[in-house]
Amino acid sequence: MTPEFRRTLPSPRARTRPPTSLVRVLLCEDQEVFRLGLRVVLEAEPDMAVVAETAHLPAAVSAADGVGTQVVVVRQGLVGGATLPLLRELCRGGTAVLVLAEPGEDAGSELVDVLQAGVRGFLPRRSAAQRLVDGVRSLAKNEAALDAAATDQLVHYLTSPAERRGSGRRTLDRLTDRQREVAELVAQGLSNDEIAARLFLSLATVKSHLTASMRRLEVRTRTQLAILVSRDQAPVA
Repeated sequence: MTPEFRRTLPSPRARTRPPTSLVRVLLCEDQEVFRLGLRVVLEAEPDMAVVAETAHLPAAVSAADGVGTQVVVVRQGLVGGATLPLLRELCRGGTAVLVLAEPGEDAGSELVDVLQAGVRGFLPRRSAAQRLVDGVRSLAKNEAALDAAATDQLVHYLTSPAERRGSGRRTLDRLTDRQREVAELVAQGLSNDEIAARLFLSLATVKSHLTASMRRLEVRTRTQLAILVSRDQAPVA
């Protein structure tokens, strides 16, 4: 089981460098394999050290000050909704945050939320290693690190007021096509495993789309999501 918080000891190479030369990074990622990959990429840089790892944002907020964190790298699925106050707290404390966007997500509304919380970094979760490294360095220097595609989505979102308000639109129109497919199958009573098999997706991807759908529609349970989908699809009298 992944520990909620783990302090990462510097490698022998890192201990030979002056501490002031290091960009101190905290990883907030609940998928162990991906977290390991991030650590390998960052620790390969002579000016970076991963000083702690957490699986949840509350643990990251608690750990950030204790290990002198400069940059927190966090998966998009772990921020938003109820965790936004924690994100604001982290940013107000002077820690830069790099959010790694989930693949296939329409980032418009989520990007607005995290930028308002104080986040200055937003990159695709599947960014090239060097892009990730450059992003962390930029944030450590109090610069922004925003992906061009995410910026385009933000501009589109902000320049489409009718769409943003949802005026005249069905509830499910707030979801991406894939999120809508997952939500509709949930409403049909399918389990995550069944949805994964039906759509030829991994279980992790189904869970990611389901989490994003529930966050975007502001519901907390599968039952609430199913009811919302059923109402949305009901014919207008």
